[in-house]
Amino acid sequence: MDAGDYFGLGGEQDSLKSGYMVQAMGNLGYDVVTLGEREFNFGQAFLLDCFKKTKIDVVSANIVYTDTKKPFVKPYVIRKVCAVRVAFTGLMGKEMRIRPTPGDRGIEVLDPIETAKKLIPELRGKADVVVVLSHLGLTDGQKLAVEVPGIDVMVFGHQAGLFRTVVKTQDVVTMRGGERGQYIPQLHLVVEDGKITSFDGDVVVLDDKVPADETMNHAVDTFSDQLNQRFNQSNQATAEQARQRTLAQVAGDRYLGEATCRRCHEMEYTMYTSQKHAHAFQTLVDNQRDSTPECLPCHVVGMGQPGGFVSRQGTPELVNVQCENCHGIGTKHPEHGAIVGPDVCITCHTASQSPNFQYEEMVGKIVHWK
Repeated sequence: MDAGDYFGLGGEQDSLKSGYMVQAMGNLGYDVVTLGEREFNFGQAFLLDCFKKTKIDVVSANIVYTDTKKPFVKPYVIRKVCAVRVAFTGLMGKEMRIRPTPGDRGIEVLDPIETAKKLIPELRGKADVVVVLSHLGLTDGQKLAVEVPGIDVMVFGHQAGLFRTVVKTQDVVTMRGGERGQYIPQLHLVVEDGKITSFDGDVVVLDDKVPADETMNHAVDTFSDQLNQRFNQSNQATAEQARQRTLAQVAGDRYLGEATCRRCHEMEYTMYTSQKHAHAFQTLVDNQRDSTPECLPCHVVGMGQPGGFVSRQGTPELVNVQCENCHGIGTKHPEHGAIVGPDVCITCHTASQSPNFQYEEMVGKIVHWK
């Protein structure tokens, strides 16, 4: 199950990854999911087409078409597990902002609590167990559990967060699975005569103690390689246009590249070239990620900023972690030429990417000045 927001924010890369995410969820055996506002970022047709290629059921009880008031997707599904009937429904917060896309039909989000008050009694008559995939956020989800009796299990979505244990609150068993698929809450229910008599569960941490699935690893690597190749080919075709566009944008301050810095700082440059930062881009080349947008910013100079890196074909002089990454944009030198502090480093050395990063220890390893 999933309670929504598994699509990306926007752009070609995110649309490709979102489509692949749904495919992977299908391969992993996901059964029922609900929708968050992110799932509409690439249009209704894209969203619905992604799931048509899988066996996953998409449920949401309070997203309806504006003109007909008919549900956008199934309001609920009922699964039979052995002799137990389990109903799954989904609800989205009324204040969620759904990005409009040209050509889409108008949709609206009905009040989730009022919707649940009408739907849950109906589901209680059809199923032994009622599960709500709640894309309301933590506070409104808890409010739903208090105000609407009859819910047995609630899976929280929208706000990243983790319940380390499976607990029961207001007679509702609640689960919250964190983010990035790092934790898998699992729940076991004992149902007798159509009623839950007991439950237990835990949260599985997908750390290095859990063996990797080689088939899935291979599938992800193949997709990532193809994605990188796609952007690489696009960059080759538009290299000169990218360079001219970048130059045209920069009338004032701009990035100069390490070759300019070297003119006055030969000794520092020589020391720097023996360190890993000076060859950071090669790690992307070696792993076929040299055109993957999410990997590039920490391996190049000024990506996404006027006069910064565009592509290795269009701005080859700005590959690697260079002087300006740490000391500021070159045309402002020497105003911003001082040694930087940890605030700059942790933009790339984040907790997820460099969990053991310690500034005082690491800065000593990149000394290239006297």
